[in-house]
Amino acid sequence: MNHPSDTIIPVGKYLASLREYIQDYDTVWVEGELSEYKANRGHWYFIIADESSSLNCVMWKSRTQYVDFTPEPGQLLQIYGRPTVYPKFCRLQFDVYKIKRRQTVGELQKRFLELKQKLETEGIFAENRKLALPRIPQRIGVATSAEGAALQDILRILQDRLPIIEVILAPVRVQGSDAAPEIAEAIRAFNRLNPGQRPDLLIIGRGGGSLEDLWAFNEEVVAHAVYDSKIPIISGIGHETDTTIADLAADVRAATPTHAAQTAVPDREMLIQEIRRYEAQIYQTVQDQIISMRRRIEQTVQSHRFNMPIYHIRDAQQTLARQIDLLHEACTGRILAHKHQIALLKEQITGLDPRKILQRGYARIERDGKVVRSSQELNLNDRLSIHFADGHRDATVCE
Repeated sequence: MNHPSDTIIPVGKYLASLREYIQDYDTVWVEGELSEYKANRGHWYFIIADESSSLNCVMWKSRTQYVDFTPEPGQLLQIYGRPTVYPKFCRLQFDVYKIKRRQTVGELQKRFLELKQKLETEGIFAENRKLALPRIPQRIGVATSAEGAALQDILRILQDRLPIIEVILAPVRVQGSDAAPEIAEAIRAFNRLNPGQRPDLLIIGRGGGSLEDLWAFNEEVVAHAVYDSKIPIISGIGHETDTTIADLAADVRAATPTHAAQTAVPDREMLIQEIRRYEAQIYQTVQDQIISMRRRIEQTVQSHRFNMPIYHIRDAQQTLARQIDLLHEACTGRILAHKHQIALLKEQITGLDPRKILQRGYARIERDGKVVRSSQELNLNDRLSIHFADGHRDATVCE
């Protein structure tokens, strides 16, 4: 934008040069309170300010259509863009590419209480649906930032307490507008794993921060993902005094990420001591049983019955005789029942014998070897055979 001091240039050209010069500045985030706002055909014209200065801003319709809130005076806004000059009125303004609303602590607290009440009504926090933690998990899933100190604290505690634990990390953002969907998807992804790969327990969390920093864990999408999980979840978010929606929905809330890892697995030394106690109890139980059995054997050996085996033989003989009598009675009863059934069947078969029927004066008429059952089957001059109980006679149908 360097010109000789005696060069005379038109206003429009000068302002165009000035605009080109200013727009060489890098894009930057700027924060301030919204003091004025106007929308025109989808374009936004507004002013943000702090205690000492104000900045004219413009955001074109091609960008405002993707903003999920409407600016209102008094809001604390963060805008991303670069300065530019509007040549027509020689006005410096900030060309906004992105805009975010920073909510105050009071606003966030109000949103927190409203969502908490809504989810409590839905039963998301109910104690009777919370899952029990496994006593000694073999595999633990962790959803947190891969770069955060919280992950290192969790890994260190798990390694110190129980080195055999397998840890699966789902790296997610834990702050910002994209954090909540990533956290929720990580929980769902762990649940979709095959049983042989699925963790026995999940830890979600991050280190401390402001209410706004922790807000991703206050989103409804995270609460529902925690509620729907078939894998028990421990939440370790922020400091001991921080409580989020995810903490309330989780099966167990830990004060910090470190405490979450301590809650997830027992201490190795405590396990060793517990195993030793069990060993001592088992040893004592076996010793007591041995002593008890030894006493019973001694009492039996010293008893009169043990020293006179004939009594045992007689008892066995009597028992055997009783069993033989019972068996004989049972067999006799079954034989008589079967004989009775056979007699009934024989009587039924005898009653159905065709010869018995013929002896009562009936005759069987056949034509061509087939039994005639109706007069309608006969024709004139048909040759018949009439069978009686004592023989048969041939006949011819006359009429």
